[in-house]
Amino acid sequence: MIFTRSTGYALLALSELATLDTAIDTNHLSEKISVSKYFLAKLLQNLSKKEIVKSFKGVNGGFILNKQPNEIKVIDIFKCVEDREFLVYQCSQEESDCPKNKAGVCSIWPFLNLLEDDIAKYLEKFTLEDVLRMRNC
Repeated sequence: MIFTRSTGYALLALSELATLDTAIDTNHLSEKISVSKYFLAKLLQNLSKKEIVKSFKGVNGGFILNKQPNEIKVIDIFKCVEDREFLVYQCSQEESDCPKNKAGVCSIWPFLNLLEDDIAKYLEKFTLEDVLRMRNC
């Protein structure tokens, strides 16, 4: 699977945050997007560490976007949430890193590596703003 549910929920949460002018707390945001508040809180904490969202403590605390939607790349959201590089298939990116030492003779390694690179480059082009625009189609 390219995107896990975590990435999908992060995109959903960020899409909702993009429509708000003020911070929203995890309880209200979780109700709005129908995601467990504990799961959402963990996602938002990770997004805050990478400065994709900004968090505020206190009575009026919550989360807001830290950047404009056109400055937030989908691939960066993925990397933040998944805590890894983009993978199509769990295969080594480098022939020398092949766990079975067979990359040189593996008939599908070149295809998978090329596919992964192409999809990652494609995702580099998409921002949260693009997600919002598509949502309104």
